[in-house]
Amino acid sequence: MKQYFPTVMDIIRTKLNLTSKLTAVLSGHSKTNAYLHRFNLREDAKCICNKGDQTMDHILFQCVETRKQRDLIKHQLRTQKKWPANKLELITKHKKVFGENIESIDFDSLQQKKSDK
Repeated sequence: MKQYFPTVMDIIRTKLNLTSKLTAVLSGHSKTNAYLHRFNLREDAKCICNKGDQTMDHILFQCVETRKQRDLIKHQLRTQKKWPANKLELITKHKKVFGENIESIDFDSLQQKKSDK
């Protein structure tokens, strides 16, 4: 949460339409394999893409399974000089695009076991 809102004032200034997906992304308390593995609810933390541990940052910024959504947000933020964009800027300056991106991700499909894919 601190990466998105470094200060309490940042939270107060930002008017958000909170959804369960956005709350999970901002808090990091989500059904990612890395999060569930911490509580011994998953055998390992690996993502179904086999390119790293399935953290929220991996899903948003690196996972090949969410490339389509990431490409859309990158296109809409093409004035950004670098990717990944600063998380505070994503949630304050680009909150509509970022929120739409989050809502378009099918997090349940990312929970399928590797053997199911």
